[in-house]
Amino acid sequence: MKFLKRARSAPLAVAGACLFMSASAAVAQVAESPLKFDGAVRIRAEHLDWNPDRKGTLEFDTIRLGYTYDDGRFISSGRQRYYHYSTRQTGADEGASILMNEYLWAGMRFQDKSEIRVGQDLVPFGLVRYASHNFFESMAYYAGFEDTFALGVKYLRKDGGLSTMLGFFPSDGGHMLGAADNMSVLDGYDSLRFSNHLMKTYGREERNTFVGRLAYDFEFGGGKSEFGVSAMTGQLAATASELSSGRRNAQAIHYSGEFGNFGVKLQTIRYRNSFSGNGSVDGNWWSACDNDCVIIGSYGFTNRMAAKGNIDVVSLSYKIPGSIGPFSNFRVYNDWSQLRKSASGYSRSVQNVTGVEFGSGGWWIMLDYAYGKNQPYLSPVFGDALAAGGSSNTSGRRFNASIGYYF
Repeated sequence: MKFLKRARSAPLAVAGACLFMSASAAVAQVAESPLKFDGAVRIRAEHLDWNPDRKGTLEFDTIRLGYTYDDGRFISSGRQRYYHYSTRQTGADEGASILMNEYLWAGMRFQDKSEIRVGQDLVPFGLVRYASHNFFESMAYYAGFEDTFALGVKYLRKDGGLSTMLGFFPSDGGHMLGAADNMSVLDGYDSLRFSNHLMKTYGREERNTFVGRLAYDFEFGGGKSEFGVSAMTGQLAATASELSSGRRNAQAIHYSGEFGNFGVKLQTIRYRNSFSGNGSVDGNWWSACDNDCVIIGSYGFTNRMAAKGNIDVVSLSYKIPGSIGPFSNFRVYNDWSQLRKSASGYSRSVQNVTGVEFGSGGWWIMLDYAYGKNQPYLSPVFGDALAAGGSSNTSGRRFNASIGYYF
């Protein structure tokens, strides 16, 4: 039994050692070197109006360490994250610490400035990298279409105002370099990942995904704009014999613009997970889905999600000139998004986050006031929030203050 505990903790120790060595190397790095290290340490204060154990709590959030390499021709980048969940966050008698890889890729830049990358990299779909400004991102993130990484090859090029991104991802990346010290309060090793993907442990896995993104930059109304379209198709592989394989398809139209200090982001996404029979098998937390839902997860947690739906995003922001004391770079924003589900009887999921961000030196602060309805992390509904939704008490309000030091 002791050996088993040591074996389970080995990946956590190895990943921890990698973080330590990266931090040590960061101290010794030379400014002229093509190899750069970076990192951040964050804490947060929060108030959840539906949870009496999380009203006005101050807790550790994350440590992240990464690197970039760019000598003009060869390029590479990676980042690892460490999180600790308190008992208030797990809702159990025990907490948990997790390590997970955000991304890790290497590539080459050609004479025409185009690039090819291989490894775990950002999926080039929709408003990249973010469709939002706030700490919680948008509904697109929770459905796996914002700030999403997968394992494969990606090609990028720019011809005047036209930007082209193409990707082929044989795997969603799994829980590469992911580990935890207490799996009893988390939903399986496959959920130890940064971005949201369908869960292999519940019988479905994203494979052989092709992604294409075309966007055009232009001047409009005295500002800069980008209009683009994205498309995705891939195999929805069944990893359990009880299920049938299917297809995963998504399309998006997106726009972003900056007009002086004012910014806008607009996006609509149509996604379809198509298969016959059930959407999942019984698992650690949830019983099997019927053909209207699938299981998606990240950060050690999982949720049911509508197998088919549409996502809408509207984000508005304004940069406030000047400074207040040592603080500057103020930006206020309002990020609204919704998930419209195709299944009959499934209630919409909606979130709206109003906030402000600002900084001083290496410090960066985000203050968010969020409203959520059938949103697993912004309302009392968990598990079924992204699928059928709750029958009562479906709305919540959450205040979050994120305080981080970036180096």
